[in-house]
This record gives sequence, C-alpha cells and structure tokens, in this order.
Amino acid sequence: MEEKLSLFVDSCDNGGFYLNLNESATDKGLTKFRGKFQEAEAINKNKRIYPFAVLDENVKKLIPVIEARGLIGELDHPTDSIVHFEKCSHIITKLWWEGQNLMGEGEILNTPHGRLLKSLLNDGVRVGISSRGVGNGRNDENGILVIGESYKLITFDAVADPSTHSAFQEKVASKKENYNPIKISSNDVSNSAIQESVKTSRKQALVACLGGLIECHKKNILGKI
Repeated sequence: MEEKLSLFVDSCDNGGFYLNLNESATDKGLTKFRGKFQEAEAINKNKRIYPFAVLDENVKKLIPVIEARGLIGELDHPTDSIVHFEKCSHIITKLWWEGQNLMGEGEILNTPHGRLLKSLLNDGVRVGISSRGVGNGRNDENGILVIGESYKLITFDAVADPSTHSAFQEKVASKKENYNPIKISSNDVSNSAIQESVKTSRKQALVACLGGLIECHKKNILGKI
C-alpha cells in the first residue's frame, strides 16, 4: 500500500524580516520581494525540523521550475497541495542558501490576489513567506517531527503568521518612495533670520508706498500746469 503523505505548511517568524519590496524603473515597474524563506536544522513554531539535505534536494529540483517561471505562490495557504491559478499572488524567481537559511526572491503578480498583497504591503502590513509541501517524518525523543526524505516542496505562499524564525520580509522604498521634498518649518529658522525677513518685507512695503505717493503728486502737479 502506498504511504499516505501529509500536507506541511511551515515558515519563519518573530518579525525579523518583512516582504522586501522594490519597485524599480529598470525592472519595467515590477514589484519584487526577497528575504529568508525557510531555515534548515531549526525547530519552528510547529515543532518541526527540516534537515538541510532534504530541503537542499528539493531546492535543486525546483531550479528548472523557477527558470521556466512556474513556481507560483498564493495569498494564504490553501487546504490542499494544489497550486490554484485563480488565487495566485506572486511568483518565485530565485532560491539560494546563506548558511542554513534558505533565501528567496520573487515578484508580485498583477492578479487580483497579487494586487491585494501589494496593497497590504504598501499599507505597512506585516506579511511573511511560508513553505507548502507534502511528505512524512518521524518524532525524535523530544517530540519534534523531523521531516523525512519523502518530503516534496511545492511552493511558498504569502501568510500573516509564518512559523519559521525571521521569515518575514522587509519592505524597501522604491525610487519614487525615496523622493521626500524638504519641508522647512518655523522651528528650523532662527529668530534673527525671521526678524531680518520681517525688516526686509517692511522696507519693501514702505518703498512701494512712497513710490505710489510720489507718482500721485506728480500727476496732480502736471494736471495743474
């Protein structure tokens, strides 16, 4: 009898990272994100451990899928292992290792769920990345489930409450967002500068007034000649 596989959804937590957005004109206006997606050999909030060898083997298998732009993620985890196009919000474009941390990069899609995800991030909502896969494992002496070699990584979804430490991503300002006009308030101007400005304004007003009176008298005198 074929062994039944369980659905596993896991990711990173505790606010160290947020979805790292970058809208650049050089990338045709694409909205990108990057950060820590998963962590090997660490106990997550769901009391599971993913051995490095298991995750690394899955990453290698996903490289051709990524290169073909086929690794699609959804906004929130579905209840099954199927990737649903009508609910997709982003596409994963790169995966790589930094020590035991599996890092990733992706783009937010111009879909209804993608636009919702982008809107949440632009409003400062904390969004994490969470893996979705199927497989089995065994419990160690401490009751921790160690994911086995049968595990198959399907994709990474955007979620509100990830389980792997520091799997939140950071938002970075785009070139447009980096532009902040300098505003000078009265607190930024010294008293002497304000007084000097008032004096100058008064002088200009007095000159204008005298000029008007002279012009008026000049017309009256010419009219009597």
